[in-house]
Amino acid sequence: MLFDARLHPAGLSDQDLETLRFFGVESALVPCDASPSGTVKHLRAHFDQLLEVQLPRLERAGIDGWVALGVHPLAVPRRGLPELLQLLPQYLDHPRAVAVGAIGLSKGTGPELEAFTEQLALARRLKLPVLVCTPAVDRQAVTRRTLRVLKSAQIDAGSVLVEGVTPATVKTVLALGHWAGLTLHPDSLTVERAVALVRALGAERLVLLTGAGDGSSDLVGLARAEHLLYKAGLTGAVVARVTGQNAAQFLKTRRAR
Repeated sequence: MLFDARLHPAGLSDQDLETLRFFGVESALVPCDASPSGTVKHLRAHFDQLLEVQLPRLERAGIDGWVALGVHPLAVPRRGLPELLQLLPQYLDHPRAVAVGAIGLSKGTGPELEAFTEQLALARRLKLPVLVCTPAVDRQAVTRRTLRVLKSAQIDAGSVLVEGVTPATVKTVLALGHWAGLTLHPDSLTVERAVALVRALGAERLVLLTGAGDGSSDLVGLARAEHLLYKAGLTGAVVARVTGQNAAQFLKTRRAR
């Protein structure tokens, strides 16, 4: 089972989804993204679109879809954040909503920090895992600040997956007890580099994901990673964990079913 822990089907065609399924992707987590901005109305429409449009598209393609709902740091509304946070638990009550996210920091502004900390508190109250994103620009420094916020929020470290980790940050993320998401991308973390990291670190709390549909991406990156992991001589158990089982365990999707 290949489980892509970050997929953006709105940016993919039906044929793309069929391609993913053909190459072995059986499950996917669809998080909120950075595209909606400005108003609470737009964000609510985004939540509805994920639940009512994108999940059925994945189902038709034969992919078991789940969602993470939250306010991305680049989508924090100028007004109405408290109202939105009051409504968010209603959306998270959906049987396919299994996490809060993607949330985090981008530039570290006051509104971003407020949205991040309030949503961490919400996730802790609802006992839901959290998908935390890190920006492509100044990623290492922002990741360090993000980790400090997570520590001060007193949220269970094992309920947090930090995606977009790099060779420079992955060991710190794991040492703090979080899950680490290796985002397979040709311009940042290549499949070959990700395979090298898995060989060096093992499978414990490592999750592979592609972010396909969000700009340029490697549509079949997860399938290529599986092939190269086997080619590198790793055991079937290790390969299965990093390409699928760890994501399912983190999100507790088996229990959710």
